[in-house]
Amino acid sequence: MNPKALLVISLIINVALGAALMKPATPPSGAETAGSASVPPKAENAKATPAPVAKARVVTQVVTNTLAQKFDWNSVESADYKQYIANLRSIGCPEETIRDIITADVNKLYEARRKELAGPKKKFEFWKPGSMMGAAVDPERIEKERALNKEKRALLTQLLGSAPDEKPDLLASTATQLEAMFDFLPADKRSKVFDLMQDMQTKMQKAMKGGTPDPEDMRKLMKETEAAMAAALTPEEMLDYNLRFSTTANMMRMQLAGFEPTEQEFLDIYKKRKAYDDEFGGAFGGGFNLKGEEKARQEAAKKALDEDIKAQLGDDRYAELKRGEDYAFQTMFRAADREGLGKEAAVKVYDMKKAAEDQARQVRADQTLTSEQRAAALRGIREETERSVKTAFGEKGYATYERNSGTFWLNGISPDPATPKPARKP
Repeated sequence: MNPKALLVISLIINVALGAALMKPATPPSGAETAGSASVPPKAENAKATPAPVAKARVVTQVVTNTLAQKFDWNSVESADYKQYIANLRSIGCPEETIRDIITADVNKLYEARRKELAGPKKKFEFWKPGSMMGAAVDPERIEKERALNKEKRALLTQLLGSAPDEKPDLLASTATQLEAMFDFLPADKRSKVFDLMQDMQTKMQKAMKGGTPDPEDMRKLMKETEAAMAAALTPEEMLDYNLRFSTTANMMRMQLAGFEPTEQEFLDIYKKRKAYDDEFGGAFGGGFNLKGEEKARQEAAKKALDEDIKAQLGDDRYAELKRGEDYAFQTMFRAADREGLGKEAAVKVYDMKKAAEDQARQVRADQTLTSEQRAAALRGIREETERSVKTAFGEKGYATYERNSGTFWLNGISPDPATPKPARKP
């Protein structure tokens, strides 16, 4: 994939991330559900009472002998919501206040249940490829939260006749998932990091007003933000931050399809690439217009980087890494993965591609062939390869692969046959 395109994608993801993180997390809105629902026990220790009611904890009740007697709020509260409502009505509590009290209590109960969905804290797996954000969003948990919110609204409808309107918060579930990405930071530093990210988000939005941002401006902005982050964090915290949010780490995750690095492999490669990117701007959109000595120095540094990574991984793993970085393989891998065919199918098709391209080069280099013979031979290589790819992917898998522009390389072997023009009428 074009490095500039990857950069823009990364910047857009960072903007979305900033928006999610800056937005207060509220329970997601679900569809209102009519019908009966079981009434769960009230939230433990839930005494969510609006101010006017709280002031009336000691109530004077008039009896026939005009003597005032006091009673405790505990005589009104009940573990059963229906009884609780009946008790509130019996002391003359206004319906609007009853609605506020019960809604606050039910919200508290379901917020506690929502937090339980998270389960044990999971380590953020920054080395997992395929996602700009390291697969931070958990679709299964989002679906459970939606079901829980639907259940809450059904209960409120049963108790009060209707559930209060809630504005949908499309980023709430995402923000909840992204909280796990900041588990490396103490609470007192998170607000500082959020402020810096929000500041970067604002500046990026301004820079993108005219459309595609200038890569050099983006590079400078991200370097300024990283310098401010480094001043606020320890070196260990800064490394954790960059493994989650830096452009280098995000581009690595996008470019390692099928490589499946271990945590240590990813970390070692990341440190080498980050040093290169910091010097030459490879992940910041810089370095494309270098000339003369600077260009030669960059090329030498890139060659040294590749050799260093190869020495670290060994020949076989390095070959897998380079294959994963190939956009053609990434497209094959995504098509195979989407159809449940596994990595093996993508590798098989990738090997077919290399073999077909080698044969095509030999045909083009054969000076004994006429242009017609050369075209026929190349067409035959393409047709045979296309049949083999369809067999490896299956009809549905090949359709997915073709739909996502995966077959572009077949045109490089032999162009699609020209569509015959309709005959002109006499």
